[in-house]
Amino acid sequence: MIDTVFAASAGEEMSCSDYFDQLPRYVELEASGQDAAALLPEGCQHMHQCSECEELYLGLLQVLVTKSDRTK
Repeated sequence: MIDTVFAASAGEEMSCSDYFDQLPRYVELEASGQDAAALLPEGCQHMHQCSECEELYLGLLQVLVTKSDRTK
């Protein structure tokens, strides 16, 4: 995971607003078993630097996983 953070572009950091735009796709990738960090490294980097965004991600992922479990 550390490699992913440092592999993200060294340019301008992603804003929370940009992260929110990317969050649904990030969570869907994670929930489907894909490597969201590799596919969206800027989102991963931002999440690990911003505890509020990470908390939002974890909550959304939990909702999606719980919903998926109920439909099985």
